[in-house]
Amino acid sequence: MKDLKQKLKEFYPESKPEKSFNEDSSPLANQLKRLYPEKKNIKHFPDTRLQQQSTGLEELVGGRWINTSFGDIFRAEFVWNLKDLYGNCDLSTIFSIDLKAFSEIFLAPPPRSVESILFLDTETTGLSGGSGTVAFMIGLGFIKDNSFHVHQYFISRLSHEEGMLELVQNIVNQYDTIISYNGKTFDIPLLNTRFLMNHQHPFHPDLSHIDLLHHSRNLWKYSQENCKLTTLERDKLGFEREEDIPGELIPGVYFEYIRLNRVDMLTQVFIHNRWDIITMLAILLRIVESQTRHQAENNPLDDYAKGRLFRNRKDFERSISHYRHVLSSSISRQRRINTLLELGAVLKKCGEFEDALIVWTEACDPDLPFCFEAYRELAVYYEHREKDFLKAHHIVSEALMKIPRHRQDQIPDMEKRKNRLERKISSGNNDERHNRL
Repeated sequence: MKDLKQKLKEFYPESKPEKSFNEDSSPLANQLKRLYPEKKNIKHFPDTRLQQQSTGLEELVGGRWINTSFGDIFRAEFVWNLKDLYGNCDLSTIFSIDLKAFSEIFLAPPPRSVESILFLDTETTGLSGGSGTVAFMIGLGFIKDNSFHVHQYFISRLSHEEGMLELVQNIVNQYDTIISYNGKTFDIPLLNTRFLMNHQHPFHPDLSHIDLLHHSRNLWKYSQENCKLTTLERDKLGFEREEDIPGELIPGVYFEYIRLNRVDMLTQVFIHNRWDIITMLAILLRIVESQTRHQAENNPLDDYAKGRLFRNRKDFERSISHYRHVLSSSISRQRRINTLLELGAVLKKCGEFEDALIVWTEACDPDLPFCFEAYRELAVYYEHREKDFLKAHHIVSEALMKIPRHRQDQIPDMEKRKNRLERKISSGNNDERHNRL
């Protein structure tokens, strides 16, 4: 039987001499090497003092330690000149934003000024949330003195969390609008949970919060492969990060830092978080620019999304305009059918029946896929508004002949309508209509 000493050796093998950072072959380091087999010139931030040798955080990312009653908190500080282009985006246009339009676009109370907007992003010990997940880094971005400042609060030990939360809460209280990316689902609920678990007050319920992910999806979900921040960064800003650390590796990097003091790997997390925060400002500007532009978009799928967006906001004039931009473009036959049906519904809601008839008739074009909804709309219009039962009967009969096999469940509806129309025609109601005309 194994004695206790042997068992302990199995669970806790003898420690080996620490390797230098350059020689470390941890699984995470190997995974990063596989992702980036050849080192390229990393696109760094101006004045960011990154080095590959082992040094302190102050030297690697720029910042200082702040003493709190709950332990030391590191704050990295970075300033971006708003006159510098971010990809193809002029960040200085933030100063010319109409705050009333800002409020209408984001359906939120207008901020007092652009200086009262705070951008927030967290890096956490896990990606699934829950009470066991801790934000080890909280990045905050704000405009001051015509520059964009990024402050990143970081804890080297999980036991220092309460001090970081207290610092962040004091800063957030100075702003009236928070902007995040997927913050309503992840960052804010996570932070509020951590506040409560540390016996602190959560964010004030009246604090305005704008989640850019929701607004990005409203505009670009049809034209983009996804609405990840880095995807929009590439496609909407013309900017692509070099050697950015994948988000799913970040928790592991933090635990490597705690276990092996891997400061050099941790610097990539600071850079990743900074890019995310600055990109949020650029995406905010792209959203404002897109929603205030009445002209056709470069991609008809973006116009289709805007047609739906303004329809839901009951701005029917804008909705109709964007749907017509779609129809004047080269699109798939099924997208054309969908657009015609949605445009017809908006025109009907506005009482513009003559234009709606043109749209529904186009949707019944034999060169397009069979559209049961368009035939039904035409039949309803001629039966109930025009009282032209013969015309309605002709439309229903044509639909019954064209209904494809995979849509046989729609036959009973049309058969019922056809039988009713035949009863009305046989009673002479249609002749009376023509006599009145």
